Amino acid sequence: MTQDPNRMTLIIGIMALLSLVPATLALRRARTFRDWNLTSTMVFLIGVLANVPTTAYVLHTGSRVRIDALREVEIGFPQWVNQIGTVTNGVLLAGCVLFLLYRLLIARARINALPLLAAAIAVLFALSDGLHGQQLLVPRQLVLLAALLAAAVARPGRSAFLGAAGVVLLFTVLGGIEALVEPTTVLRECRTDNPCGMLGVHYAGVFTNENIFALLLVLGLPFLWLGLRGRIRIVLVFYVAFLAVATGSVLADVTAVATVALLMLLRPKLPDEAAVDRARSSPGRVLLTVPVLIAAGVIGLATPFHHANAERLADRAAIWDMARDELSASPLVGFGGKAWSAKYQIGEIPAAVSPSLHNQWIDVLYGGGIIGLALFLLLLMHILVKGGVRGFPAAASVLLPVLLASVLERPWSFGISNSLTFALVAAVLVPTAVPRAASPAAGGSGSSPAVVPARAPRRRPVPTAPRR
Repeated sequence: MTQDPNRMTLIIGIMALLSLVPATLALRRARTFRDWNLTSTMVFLIGVLANVPTTAYVLHTGSRVRIDALREVEIGFPQWVNQIGTVTNGVLLAGCVLFLLYRLLIARARINALPLLAAAIAVLFALSDGLHGQQLLVPRQLVLLAALLAAAVARPGRSAFLGAAGVVLLFTVLGGIEALVEPTTVLRECRTDNPCGMLGVHYAGVFTNENIFALLLVLGLPFLWLGLRGRIRIVLVFYVAFLAVATGSVLADVTAVATVALLMLLRPKLPDEAAVDRARSSPGRVLLTVPVLIAAGVIGLATPFHHANAERLADRAAIWDMARDELSASPLVGFGGKAWSAKYQIGEIPAAVSPSLHNQWIDVLYGGGIIGLALFLLLLMHILVKGGVRGFPAAASVLLPVLLASVLERPWSFGISNSLTFALVAAVLVPTAVPRAASPAAGGSGSSPAVVPARAPRRRPVPTAPRR
């Protein structure tokens, strides 16, 4: 399907304005149920502040491509953008530390094990950096560790998902407004090696790359469903899925369609919501999800090692082979989170593939070795089983887009904080299992109250007859 780019940007802009109506209704409902709390704010700020430098650059320059002396696309930003990044990283680091201290010392919050497991992978990456001559800790590594440690004392469940949903909605609206004001800013060039998708455009919103925006959208789909309440969230899920298709990424197309299909099939709910119909929570539908997740994980793990059609994979096949050949030099702990990107500085790899290895599995294996891969598998399993049988649909919905995107991209970074760190933080805050006898808002479940709390009416004193 070929569309006029100008017409498509106009449609996207109008849809962004229209999306304000259901988004406002959903957020007002969240306020009524008191779903938004300090954890929501923390997750929201992690997502927003991490993307402020990119957004500022795109809005100011129109996302002009920078070319180096070798006529290659130059990575990085001008100095003024890096200065903004320094400020936002400092604010984010300070905010996460304050949140950690408040929740730990004043609120006496429980410790969540899942974020600590993710932090262990990040620490392993940092230690491996030091073992292989890289700088031990850089500011963005400290921010990542601070965010995961803050998540360890955060409130799991809806509040974290709601903050992540707010990040997705904010950047969809900003991209839509920019599409109306300056349409050329939000579109990227369609090339022979990167053809446009079914809608005829590469829509990147306020990001420098359509793939980054596509990952943010598809990873955010389950958070919209789980963080918001009511049927209005279905409208927002389909709207964000449409934007993912508009990015022109085939991977985003498949991931968005599969994620929406799984959400509609399982209709996942959190512990604070009403009991699900037996038909919707039937064991057959839940068990059907297990082989889907396993297949997605196996394909993602096997692809870098067995790729028959190397021509279609282009640069990905070449960098996977390069990384695979180097693994034997440090099989246990890998090479750290900075080793791969450092190859661009010495001219071994092009700029386009320098941020990551474009596959989550080999990226973790290259950065953290066999130990890192084992911790990553343990992290995925823990996310799935943390909520028990009742929480499995929600956990599966969160992990499916991650596993599908992991085949050709790196959605979760354990080396440094980036634009998708908020999605990692929200994912490790899936709610815990709640016993059947416990109330929906039992402590430790991370759930908000299922009904709007109301004040008990005062009892008026009954007048007594005067004594005679």
